[in-house]
Amino acid sequence: MEAGLRRLPVYLLLDTSESMAGPAIGAVEQGVSTLVSQLQKNPLAVETAHLSVITFGREAQQVVPLTELVEFHAPALRVRTGTALGGALQVLMSSLDRDVQKTTEGRKGDYRPLVFLLTDGQPTDDWEPHADLIKTSVMARKASIVAIGCGPDVDSEVLYRITDTALVMPNLTPETIRKAFVWLSASVQSVSAKVQETTDKASLELPQPPPDTLQGAPRISNRRDQAPRQVFLHALCSTTGWPYLMRFLRRAYEDQYDAIAAHKLETLDDEGGHASQISASQLWGIPPCPYCKNPGANPCPECGVIFCSSDEQLQSEVNCPNPKCKAVLIKKDKVSNDDFRIKTSDG
Repeated sequence: MEAGLRRLPVYLLLDTSESMAGPAIGAVEQGVSTLVSQLQKNPLAVETAHLSVITFGREAQQVVPLTELVEFHAPALRVRTGTALGGALQVLMSSLDRDVQKTTEGRKGDYRPLVFLLTDGQPTDDWEPHADLIKTSVMARKASIVAIGCGPDVDSEVLYRITDTALVMPNLTPETIRKAFVWLSASVQSVSAKVQETTDKASLELPQPPPDTLQGAPRISNRRDQAPRQVFLHALCSTTGWPYLMRFLRRAYEDQYDAIAAHKLETLDDEGGHASQISASQLWGIPPCPYCKNPGANPCPECGVIFCSSDEQLQSEVNCPNPKCKAVLIKKDKVSNDDFRIKTSDG
């Protein structure tokens, strides 16, 4: 880095929990690339902005350290069980302490960092102490934080526990995600242009967000029902052995869940997330396997792993696709849906 050059550190905290499975996670991945490509066209942004990415699902990690734009490569994002928001805030605090250069007698330090948090707003870890520390210490003196709640089930009170600048993106689609990242790019460019004209204590002024995509988060959350709005089941394809995720959406004013989609996964998580017990009798329908299109699903009576199935397979022997299980299933092994309980997660 050129001696005396003041940087504008920009941190992206990206939720990669189950609620982001399917097109959403791909759109976020593409959004990061769009953000970087647009910033690289702006000379002021190229001169000052440095970008870091922190992801959080079951665990939080800084997948890209603070990097100048010309050297930045967008990371591949992987969906995992759980929403470790507290872990992400802890990683952020450590990164700020380690990465951001402070003002000394001999030189000016970095500009006030800019943090964008994208989350479904339903954390599954011990997040409150970290949120309180962020708001009272980090945000007050070290960074400007913008929290964006993704999806229709965001608990906005979680967002305001972290920062006073909170937005919601109710419709989580590839197009709304694209527009949100275009706005993030415009925000970084705006701050890059202003930092040299203002003091470090100046209030954060960002461009108006697109009204059809982002709105101000309500101060009082509408989410009071503690039952999960979505249920996510991990399964294996009986043909390929590859993992996937079945998504069920809760019916309004009912304790029943309808199958809405199945998404391919990189890995099958055996644990983690916010587990609860949901009876299979509450689940209606089965989304087809995203690999072989099998229309059914059954649990292995030996290991409990759910695998896709067809009527033809259930008339003959089927090997459990779990590599840790050697069970050979025949028709009489078929387990009634009411005979097992399914581990679920809020994502």
